[in-house]
Amino acid sequence: MADRKPNRLLRKARGPMTQRELADLVRAEIYNATGKESVITAKSISDWECGMYTWPPAHVRRALCHVLEKADPADLGFFNRRRVSESRGPNAASLLDLTNGQLPPVGSNTLRVPNGRSFSGVDVEAHVCEAVSSGEGWLMVDAGPDAVLNRPDRRSLLVVVDDKQQSYILDGRRFAGRVGGRLGLQPVSSAVAVDDLTVGIIWAVTNTDVALLADDGQISTVQARLAAHDGRYVSDASLTEMPTLTPVASHWLRSWFCTRYITCNLERMSGQPSPWTRERTGEDAASWLLWRHRFEYLRRRSQWCPGLPRDFHVSEADASNSPMYERVLLLLAVALMEGFGIAATLNSESERSEPERTALCDVADREHGLSSVIEQSSKRRLETIADHLYVPWPWFQQRCAELAVQGVDDIAHPRSRLLSTRGLNAAIRYVARTADS
Repeated sequence: MADRKPNRLLRKARGPMTQRELADLVRAEIYNATGKESVITAKSISDWECGMYTWPPAHVRRALCHVLEKADPADLGFFNRRRVSESRGPNAASLLDLTNGQLPPVGSNTLRVPNGRSFSGVDVEAHVCEAVSSGEGWLMVDAGPDAVLNRPDRRSLLVVVDDKQQSYILDGRRFAGRVGGRLGLQPVSSAVAVDDLTVGIIWAVTNTDVALLADDGQISTVQARLAAHDGRYVSDASLTEMPTLTPVASHWLRSWFCTRYITCNLERMSGQPSPWTRERTGEDAASWLLWRHRFEYLRRRSQWCPGLPRDFHVSEADASNSPMYERVLLLLAVALMEGFGIAATLNSESERSEPERTALCDVADREHGLSSVIEQSSKRRLETIADHLYVPWPWFQQRCAELAVQGVDDIAHPRSRLLSTRGLNAAIRYVARTADS
């Protein structure tokens, strides 16, 4: 035990007695109190004084306190190692601290992925190491033999720090799988630098993945039950058929059912639909980037109704009250729509007033007030929306261009069967392509 410390309080309390003499007194006291023989030897006293064991059984603690005239085992230097560890809690730094240049110490630490409106927050294992050398666009990293990055019961992140104190972050399990059993220096792309884009991706993927995995069994059961409603013209699924789920899982299940219903009844439409969405924040919009069924729905819809716009409702308050990493996710969701040929329009209204209207609400026009704007090109629409979301377009476009080659899976890779990074990668690559347009 590397953290073992001598129990100086017990040694001091023993005074001039030998370890054998104290063991004899303790055995006698236990017999007087319980009527039972006990195996307490000089070796037992030595182990406690050396810190080998810090929490003897209760009857032994009581006997030691009586013999040495102490009121509490703590006065003899005894403590419950497990209980103390739990009360101190993990040495948890926040994922957001990394964006501010606050780096955890080298080694294994706990990194806290923050919560959200529906997200519950997640603590992950973070192994921090230094980049021993770097080149153009690459870092050479040795995670070390002690890095445990591939535990099936524990999520992990590899945090790399270069000589300029810039941090980079990778999914630990993916890194371990890519490296395999190889030791020594391994290449890491500098595209995984920690900023609001990578933090937003990790925040959304990790929180969503944990929530859906927690309720995967119940989701599977309800999916089978709701399959009976397929093919019906009128959806009569009762809310009582929905079990108690995490907010994310409940949202996913409702979305999955509605998507199937819409898909099954598209041929019955007499006119062109006017789709809209209630996602007002990056946390909500992340569902378009991660949920498998939503990506497939967008892909098929772009074939059924090419060029049809979609309505987001984002007020000025929604934009100004959201952190940067969340606004980046919302902009990526818009880019995904644009990539499927679904145009985004801007509207001055903050709430949907007409059920058949399609608009993307103009979240803020800092100088000229809120106004309805429909830009002529997809790139120009994205630039305008980025401006209204307070996301610097040059930075956003450059970072997407860097990540387009790398992909996001080395940063955050979901484990749930219900999730995919296809939407995230498609959105990032679409933004990267706009640099050439």
